[in-house]
Amino acid sequence: MLIAWIIYLVIPYPNNPSWESTDGGYTTGGVLIDVDMDGDLDLVVSNGNDMATQTNRCYKNTGNALPTTASWNSADRDYHGHCACGDIDNDGYPELAVSNYGSFAPNYDKLYRNQNGNFESSPSWHPTSTTNSFACAFGDVDNDGDLDLAFACGERYTSNPQRVKLFLNINGNISTTPSWESNVQSYFYDVEWVDIDNDGDLDLACAADGAPNLIYENIGGKLGSTPYWQSSDSQGTLEIAFGDFDSDGDLDMAAANNAQLGGESRLVLYRNLGTTLEQSPSWQSNDNRTYYSCCAFGDVDMDGDLDLAGGGWWEPVVVFENRNGNYNPTPDWSWSPPNNRDLVCEEIAFGDIDNRCSPTVNSESHPVAPDHRLIYLNHRYIRKIIRITHSGGNVNPSSYCYDHVNGWVSFDSIFSGPDTVRVTYRYSKDIDLLVTNWVNSRGNFYFLNEGPAIREVASKKHRLLPAIVLGPLSIPKEIGPYRLFDISGRLICRDRFDLIPLQTGVYFLKADGYHQKLVVIK
Repeated sequence: MLIAWIIYLVIPYPNNPSWESTDGGYTTGGVLIDVDMDGDLDLVVSNGNDMATQTNRCYKNTGNALPTTASWNSADRDYHGHCACGDIDNDGYPELAVSNYGSFAPNYDKLYRNQNGNFESSPSWHPTSTTNSFACAFGDVDNDGDLDLAFACGERYTSNPQRVKLFLNINGNISTTPSWESNVQSYFYDVEWVDIDNDGDLDLACAADGAPNLIYENIGGKLGSTPYWQSSDSQGTLEIAFGDFDSDGDLDMAAANNAQLGGESRLVLYRNLGTTLEQSPSWQSNDNRTYYSCCAFGDVDMDGDLDLAGGGWWEPVVVFENRNGNYNPTPDWSWSPPNNRDLVCEEIAFGDIDNRCSPTVNSESHPVAPDHRLIYLNHRYIRKIIRITHSGGNVNPSSYCYDHVNGWVSFDSIFSGPDTVRVTYRYSKDIDLLVTNWVNSRGNFYFLNEGPAIREVASKKHRLLPAIVLGPLSIPKEIGPYRLFDISGRLICRDRFDLIPLQTGVYFLKADGYHQKLVVIK
């Protein structure tokens, strides 16, 4: 137990934000993505919620930081909910879709085209009908290699249940009438695309406030008419996220439950049993909250498993560290401003904002088949797909689409039989944490990851030292020139081959073609 405590002692975020925007807003949605394809991550936010009509914004990265005021503001103003970004026309530049919550009265959702790195000033798409929509998500439901768009609809404050709506992508344009609607009317507050049953296509998960959460199965490129799965509990779920937190090869679901209108406020986890989720959560937080509102998976300490972040209204943003496929019931890291009324978390986004460690993965291979054209890359938070090849040569970008957060890639019908795709891509390994803030007088915040930026090495990886070191450390000379860092990334020593007296803690050794995590105990 002592060793485990030492290994998981530190979540590498500072005690205070590294940045705060200064232009205010009731910010709800937030996405970290390279809008202008210049190699760094920009921030896109949607503003208004049910409080005021406001603009949507983009903060263009200056190279290793975000400006404190927006580089782009939409010309239109509205009661915007959450947002999503995805390249609908396969030109390399992501578009911006925004849900319109409507402040109780239904309104039109919208989409802004990306014109060579800049969003158009006013949206050029909206559906033919109005809803109260709080969230949206891009996904390839019909397996044709382009991104379709789903919206979560419903408004619980005025007892106005509605249906989830799906709009197909037709030749790079989103249709204005839905191709599918959920048979269930509910108070839906989030939607996420996920291959929950591991059959090679994307199913649609729907989070509901005060009603069961649902998943509709993808059957032959179309969503089922009735739910494939539903939770046995009916909490106030405002957001869901998917990731393989127990590293067993399937995707589990986290949910942020809010107790404003009843129920219990907790982060909860539904484990995937192989092809479906358990009906009631097998883990829940126990940190005396009332207003959990958002959640996200990310490997914040770069140890190869997914940690869990969450936030709430007038409550801290928190991180639970993954301990061999389990989380403690109380957070390992949290932050709240001195006046807790200054923080209302609405969205958490991960990404390497300061470009400290975003390695390139070369020719990662995945099997595919004509009836199994969806793959999940080995890493999340994809910066850019550089190249994909298969037995027929290079795959044209018009034949696939991908999700930058969850790392799935969906292909058109380009495979004549069993095949292997090889994907070269760049991803954020060193993930900073951004939280959007529904407090008009304050800003959004991000926390830079202060863990050691141990970069990927392509050559040999020796293991000349034990993982657990008892007492002073002696570095073998055959390692050659090296550097030794502590958990905060501070350089402790270099090229020293006598006994090194170290305090109890976690250290990282980096040399040519060699890196290793060391735990020193006494």
